[in-house]
Order: sequence, then structure tokens, then C-alpha cells
Amino acid sequence: MTTRRRFLGGAAAVAAAAAAPRIARAQTLKPLSVGYVPSTLFAPVFVAQERGYLAAAGYSATLAPIVAGQDAMALVAQGQMDVATAGLSAAFFNAINRGLEVKFVASTGYQPANGHPTGLMMRQDLYDAGAHDPSALKGKTIGWLGNAGATAGYYVALILRKYGLTMKDINPVSVAAPDQQVALEKKAVDAIFCSAPLTALFAEKKLAQLIGSVSPGIAGTGIFFGPSLLESPGAAAAVLGAFRKGAADVAGSGYFTPANLAAMSKYVNQPVDLIKTTDRYDFKPDLRIDQTTLGDMQTEFLAQGILAYKTPLPEAKLIAKF
Repeated sequence: MTTRRRFLGGAAAVAAAAAAPRIARAQTLKPLSVGYVPSTLFAPVFVAQERGYLAAAGYSATLAPIVAGQDAMALVAQGQMDVATAGLSAAFFNAINRGLEVKFVASTGYQPANGHPTGLMMRQDLYDAGAHDPSALKGKTIGWLGNAGATAGYYVALILRKYGLTMKDINPVSVAAPDQQVALEKKAVDAIFCSAPLTALFAEKKLAQLIGSVSPGIAGTGIFFGPSLLESPGAAAAVLGAFRKGAADVAGSGYFTPANLAAMSKYVNQPVDLIKTTDRYDFKPDLRIDQTTLGDMQTEFLAQGILAYKTPLPEAKLIAKF
């Protein structure tokens, strides 16, 4: 054997030996299916995946977009999806009432003190005609992701309440996030309630302008676990720990690091430059649950008669802590 052949053979053996631990580790990673709504509200989850925190916790995660969080509750409860990152909804409360195995484990995307990443936006032509606040929405068509029992529906109800209006005063329609731009362009809606980065995109394109927002310091969105994690506290703590690392990364100025922006861009399918200029959400590094909003949302949905029960469920049935 020539010296060159011996060298190449030795190099190949070294490379194979180095690759073996990586292959073995990849084979031992446990699968984790995560459904997500494409919004920077869920930046901690995107960063945890892209920066390897879930892999370090022992999981090979697959992230798949979902149209609306309320649609994912049954999938999570039935074990067809391990995790859902979405908004609280009537579907979640009703699932708990039915005894399904799903729990709210973390809040993400607190409304910030500065800026309005989530808001109610009036179509541009109506705004230009003088409709500058929600009082002009009586009898109008408002679109948002989900129905009256979605997080967006709860937020719209809060905004309307300030102007003496209720959900009965408007014509609500469900418009999935990918379809909201078209709905504005075709004038299928008079106003749209949306979250970042779409709020910035619509204003930039002069499709709609902000006329109302929710109060700062509240969070109606977060992370839900199904039976595969709820029945294994150690696994649940490991996954939530990975998400907390992602939250710590984006809680401060680290939000704007290239790696974190790239992670958000990948999953919300919007350019980095747009995300950099969009009002950002606040994130708690420990992903603590906003228990006040959780309780108020259930109360609002009960008042609207869109829950399948009459007496509020105790908090202990709704959440799990790891």
C-alpha cells in the first residue's frame, strides 16, 4: 500500500470515528412534534429549535405551521402533536371541560409597554376617509385568525369594550394569517386584527393603519403540552427548559442578533429586515404564565356564551408547571 493510500485510509478511519458519536446521538434523540402559528409571538420556540436547545435536551423536533391554535387543541390532546404554540381559546377551555389531556404550560409574547406589535388595523381607504378609531367599526366586517373564541377574538372584545361596543355590533370573519393581505387588498374586510410582523407589513404597504391595541403587560398566547409530555414530568421539564433558553435569548437586546432574527424569519416566512423594524413583544425568560389574562379570558368567553359550561374551571385544571 502506498503512503498516500495509507494516509487516505487513516484519514477516513478518523473521520468515521469522529462521526460515530454524532450518528449515535442522532439515533438516540426522541422525536417531538411542534405545531406553531407563524408569528414572532413564539420566537422562544423558533430560537430553541434553530440554536440546538431542543436537540441538547434530547429531542429531534419537527416544527409544522398550523392555521389556528384552536384547531390544534384536539390534535395535542389526542397525542397526534406533542406541543402547540398558539393562542388561548375557547377550544382549549372546552377541551379541558371534556377531560382531554392538554395543559397550558407557558405564556409567550407579552404585549410591550412600547410599541404595538399586535393591533386592530383599519383598511387604508377607510382610514384615509376619517375612520381613525374603533368607534367607526359598528356594523363593519372585522377579520382575524380564528373566531370569537380565539385569542384575537378576546383582544378585539377588549378593544371594542373601550368604545361601548360588543362583538354583536360587528360582523366577524375568520381570516388565516396568510390570507389577511389579500382580504385587505380585495376589500373583503373593513378592518383586520393581526400580530407582528403583519402589523408592520400592512402599514408599510399602506393596506391598513393601526386604530386600536390591547393593554401592555398581558399575554394571551403560549405553549400547550399534550399527554406524551404531561405523563413524563422529566421530559416536560427538559422541553420547557429548552424553550426557556430560547426565551432568555430573545428577552433583551439578544432579540436582534443575526441568529435569532434568522430563526424568526424562517418560521414566520417574512424577511429579516421587516422583523428588525417591527415592534417587538416582551418575553419573560422563565416563560411564566399570565394567570390574570388566563382567568379573564375564560370569564369573557363565559359571558359571550361560547363555552360549553357555565361555571369557571379552576386554574389547577388548566395549567401544568414544570
